[in-house]
Amino acid sequence: MIKYQYAKDESGKLIDINSLDETNRQINKFICVGCGNELIPRLGKVKIHHFAHKKVVTCSGETYLHLLGKQLFYDNFVECLKFQKPFYIEIYQKRTCNHYEKDFGLKCKLDKSLTRFDLTKHFDKISIEAREGSFIADIMLTSNSGKDNVFIEIAVTHLSSEAKLNSKYRIIEIEIETEDDFEPIKRKILSIKDSKIKFKNFKTNEIITSICNGNCEKEYNFFTLDKDGRCLLKQKNLKQIKNHLAIANDKIVKYQITKDAGYYPDIFKTGVATYAKENLKVRNCFICRYHAENNSWSYEDTTGVPIFCKFLKIKCNSNQAVTCEYFEFENKYIDELYKTGQQIESETEEYYNQEIDEDENEYEA
Repeated sequence: MIKYQYAKDESGKLIDINSLDETNRQINKFICVGCGNELIPRLGKVKIHHFAHKKVVTCSGETYLHLLGKQLFYDNFVECLKFQKPFYIEIYQKRTCNHYEKDFGLKCKLDKSLTRFDLTKHFDKISIEAREGSFIADIMLTSNSGKDNVFIEIAVTHLSSEAKLNSKYRIIEIEIETEDDFEPIKRKILSIKDSKIKFKNFKTNEIITSICNGNCEKEYNFFTLDKDGRCLLKQKNLKQIKNHLAIANDKIVKYQITKDAGYYPDIFKTGVATYAKENLKVRNCFICRYHAENNSWSYEDTTGVPIFCKFLKIKCNSNQAVTCEYFEFENKYIDELYKTGQQIESETEEYYNQEIDEDENEYEA
């Protein structure tokens, strides 16, 4: 015989076998949620307590789970509305920190946060097997204004149709295999972290505020040109950059802050070429006619020796040109570096756009 945890009493109320004991088991007649036939409570000391059919009948476990899921959700949600208790969903919400937007025109995109929303604050009506447009929802929540709906789908043997999932309607699909899968409904928390709960067509407002409170940890490329024509590239967070500018602003002619992406030498050389194209005073060996590349780099650009000077026959840092009396810039090197830099910038932008697209599709909520 099929064993069930739930049954209905004669008034149609759901009864959990765990709420019964030897005293109250005789009070009501119990009816099967799935087939409507009579059940009897089994409250033995050895086997797990359960309801069993009084007579041998044909009863579909799938039908039982589907009807039970709808009734459990309905009862729990109505209880929350009646007693002003929350019924939560948990979905991911985008976060952007704008603390340094006024200083640098930059906003930091952060990891998504798992955020709770109380459905009862937005939806005060609930109905079973409700029609909306060309679709019938297992459960339909309707907003206070009557203009907004959410479909709750109890998926036992069949998942929601592609047409329904691809519609404009917001859908929460709860996959049910056993009675244990009803726990999120009973806890009144449906979370996107649960692999058996799917959210479709949910969009949340992005959180845009000063999340870091000035203690920024995300690093950017900070490229500077000083009055002597020296170029430096450091990786700093925005707090460090702001402090650096406050101290050395009178020495810096121009600076750039870019996303931390790309190969360090390419970023550096692109910055050099860009400033040279702007007719700024740039003295750097990469745009000198006498340079050859030594292919030795360090993120501490005062210690790297990426240059071999064909005139002096020495290896040196590219800023050796600041004090070199033989420095002579060459337009063809400026053009080559600038062209390469433009290509890298385009590829970087494409990479970030692709990352954004993937991020959009990562979660349906």
